[in-house]
Amino acid sequence: MASLKRDQCPECDILSLGAYSHTGYGSKANKVEAKAWRSTEHNMGMAIGRETYQKLMECTDTFCTYDDYNWDWSLQHLTVTCLPDFWKVMVSEAPRVFHAGDCGMHHKKACMPASQRAQIEGILQSNGNQLFPKSLLITKRLPAVGVPPHVKNGGWGDIRDHELCKSYRRLQ
Repeated sequence: MASLKRDQCPECDILSLGAYSHTGYGSKANKVEAKAWRSTEHNMGMAIGRETYQKLMECTDTFCTYDDYNWDWSLQHLTVTCLPDFWKVMVSEAPRVFHAGDCGMHHKKACMPASQRAQIEGILQSNGNQLFPKSLLITKRLPAVGVPPHVKNGGWGDIRDHELCKSYRRLQ
């Protein structure tokens, strides 16, 4: 994906290997899409390069003080308030990183981590020969358009959290 980004999609800011759906591989194993980054779709298995990281660092104050306990919604907020352009993601059509979090606060059904694990292991075992294709193909290119702002979830209002978050800027 990094080579494909360099050669065919230099405007892509993020590489995403994850998905919430556990779709099969079939003919999708070597296919990627380039489109607008959305925190609700592309927040797993993310990889960014130095250039994207530097853009983020310029938005440290905005990121660290946005009152939402979800880091990905804070990033989404940056794409419409602080960053010079909306982010574009290159995302694999067949995931290599899977969401296994159907437990906890946002889910009302019974928690079944063992069955989720078995399902994911089954997908990986039956598609193991397709996980590392020799080349990738961009099948879809969509413009990077902004996502309308959402209502903040709160939970990140303590000034001590803000200051700790901003202090990481000194580590670069």
